[in-house]
Amino acid sequence: MKKALFFFLLIAINTFSQENKEPKFDFSVSYGISYIDYAHYIEEPLLNLELTTIGKFYEFNLDYKLPKNRYIGMGFSRQQHSKNIDDGFLLESRNTGFILDNYYNTYAKNFYDVHFRTVFKSNIHFTVGLFFFVEKTNESGSISDGTNVYFVLSSAKNRSDHFGFFGSLEYYFKLNSYAELGLKSKLYYSLNGIETINLLPTLRVKL
Repeated sequence: MKKALFFFLLIAINTFSQENKEPKFDFSVSYGISYIDYAHYIEEPLLNLELTTIGKFYEFNLDYKLPKNRYIGMGFSRQQHSKNIDDGFLLESRNTGFILDNYYNTYAKNFYDVHFRTVFKSNIHFTVGLFFFVEKTNESGSISDGTNVYFVLSSAKNRSDHFGFFGSLEYYFKLNSYAELGLKSKLYYSLNGIETINLLPTLRVKL
């Protein structure tokens, strides 16, 4: 009996201390849409591997609270644009053809970032950060050994010079003292120009 009372007393003390301690970490998860304006410019020598301009985007962020409603943090995001392709070509010199029938073409980017966020009294959040991303694409081409021609369809990973910065504007509705639900608009800019624009419903939880 004494052990049980002691156990419940520890739980009560721990709960009380947590309720009176201000959370120092924020965790957020977002899922929404991604827009790119270069989907029709991804051309391959033999096949048309175009993509849709609207794709999906999700992200996870962990932030640490600083004084004056400011935060620093890190995040991971993934962008994906996909399209079913029906295309083909004919090698007239060899009477040979190649056909893609409902081929699922995917273009993806993984973003890794560090960021700084400011919270205003009107429930508006503004974030700026630096990112690095890894790009995954499908590529087509052909090679020849002097006698035979080989068609190649491959997946490639590109990570060279993929740095940039981003900014986001967010608005939240408070669900309770530990959770908020809101909408985030986000823009990524790199050395190549605008990478993507996102609109993301977001759930934020204090830890």
